Amino acid sequence: MHVTTPSTPPSASGFLGHTSRAVYGTIVATAVLAAEAVALNEWGPWHFLSTLVVTVLVLWFAEVFSDVLGDISTDPFRVRLARAGNEHWAVLESAVPLAIPLILGGIGVLSEDNAVFATLLVAVGALAMWGGIAQRQRGSDWPQVVVAAVASALIGVTIILLKSLY
Repeated sequence: MHVTTPSTPPSASGFLGHTSRAVYGTIVATAVLAAEAVALNEWGPWHFLSTLVVTVLVLWFAEVFSDVLGDISTDPFRVRLARAGNEHWAVLESAVPLAIPLILGGIGVLSEDNAVFATLLVAVGALAMWGGIAQRQRGSDWPQVVVAAVASALIGVTIILLKSLY
């Protein structure tokens, strides 16, 4: 029996080749930031930015480490490490849009409260975009792309709604 596994289209590489990982990184980072926004009202944008950076770095390292440990190929360690690092690079890249409002809050362009809220809104937009891109890369038609984008965005909206309950 021959089993096929889904693969990234040959034209997609780097970040756009791993949008599902960007969605995952954004969800985790957003959940952490939302939880901290509730618990740590005295924190400013620079604190949240450092938490964002540490969160995605730890997540990326954990993903790479687990992939390298689970890789049963006979490739040399450095090849397995490079492959896993590349496959999970989008987790790190997913933090860039979320960092922008925090930086703007840190330098005074946005108020501290608005910077954190703007970060959560950017996360919703990023989730919609990456969910739609991931679905389009699968060859789906536009209605399916829109459904994937909305479903991805709803995860971010749910996180924000849960944050507002506390």
